[in-house]
Amino acid sequence: MKKVRLYLIAFAIHSPAYALEFVPGDYEMLPPDKSIVLTYFQSTRSHALYSDNRRVSGDNKFRSQATLVRYIYGYRPVPFLSIEPQLIVPWVKANTLADATPLGDTSGIGDIILGLPFKFRLTTDHADIFSLAPYLYAPTGHYQSDQAVNSGANDWRYLLQAAYVHHFSEQWSLDTGADVSWVSTNHRYGVSHDNQTQTPKYEYQLYLRYNLDPVTQLGFGGGWIKGAGDVVNHQSLNDKLDTRYLRLSAAHFFTAAFQAELSLGRDLSVEQGFKQDSFLSVRLGYLF
Repeated sequence: MKKVRLYLIAFAIHSPAYALEFVPGDYEMLPPDKSIVLTYFQSTRSHALYSDNRRVSGDNKFRSQATLVRYIYGYRPVPFLSIEPQLIVPWVKANTLADATPLGDTSGIGDIILGLPFKFRLTTDHADIFSLAPYLYAPTGHYQSDQAVNSGANDWRYLLQAAYVHHFSEQWSLDTGADVSWVSTNHRYGVSHDNQTQTPKYEYQLYLRYNLDPVTQLGFGGGWIKGAGDVVNHQSLNDKLDTRYLRLSAAHFFTAAFQAELSLGRDLSVEQGFKQDSFLSVRLGYLF
């Protein structure tokens, strides 16, 4: 079997792209001087492996589970600006099955993520939101150079995400975001400990959001991931990503402080790596 890159990291898990997904409503401002703790429980299932936009022959199966804890604090220096430092700590378990078994399994902590979004409330009719958010992925995750599946990447990733929330009315909103990321060099790639880096990774996300009432919202949309091609010892492996995915979500505040959110989805097309047949994420949040 051709060697396939398949690092896993979550928020959310979307192998192999280190995708920084958000759900509708994530880029609304937190109340000033409030904190929120979020816990994510995620699961994916795949039954097809792709390389160079072609399905790899055989019975290639993949399963992953992840638990993430995320802390965010909302600091409001002026009424129209919210600065929201945050920390994301993932734990990942992933298994390859059937013909994909030689790619290996992994279990352990993933790469810890630090973020610092700046959210600006604009003077539009319904107070749209613009955000610019830098994130840093630290190489804290479990990594074995001789296998394709890892919970960490053994490199630093720098990601910049811009988002815009357009409020059509009190009920309808459009949440859109785009990001680009770069990585440092991994000096322990493969059994020979080669030098590996990647071309920039790009991601675009778009979600339509509907508020059934002040405490319940529904979302529909998806995203597109491009780039992140491997370069080993200055030679391109010609394995850039081109992944499109679909998401449905529902969120509800059961009390003024406690929210639960459910997201379902799947990949629509994949050029490299496993194609997700199902994606499930349950998120619990507590505001204090």
